[in-house]
Amino acid sequence: MHYCIYRAHYNLHLLANKINPFNLIHKLPFQKRKYEELGIDIHKEINKAFGDKDNGLSIMVAGGVLFGVLFFLLFAITKILMSAINNGTVLSAGYFIAFGFLSLIVCYLFVFKKDKYLAYFKDFESWTKGENRKYGWISFVFIVAVFLMFLVSLSWHR
Repeated sequence: MHYCIYRAHYNLHLLANKINPFNLIHKLPFQKRKYEELGIDIHKEINKAFGDKDNGLSIMVAGGVLFGVLFFLLFAITKILMSAINNGTVLSAGYFIAFGFLSLIVCYLFVFKKDKYLAYFKDFESWTKGENRKYGWISFVFIVAVFLMFLVSLSWHR
């Protein structure tokens, strides 16, 4: 799921580049001269800032979404179980801190510790286009399902 979110965010960035009117600023003569003096291609540099797998914007967004999905999943499961048990307990700030801490630990241990995700990404980059599409849709459906489960848990009362 982390890889699919990363790829989706990076691909959305590439799509936005094509329709972004602010990219016209880079075509102004004084901007072009400045980039030539510096010896850089600004579009490649921006794409590198998004696509860098170590510290890029897309990897940070993917990590945040992964954390958020796990947090909302834990919240929804707990809320539904508490409603099913019907013990009348209200989720306090302590629960939210615990969900956040547990989400952080799980993400760290299974994804970010010693940059495990980089080894996984190498494997995932060899996927065929069909596999990319399949796992992308599975990730998308899972995220939507967690979000819907969260919304249902908010309104679930027994």
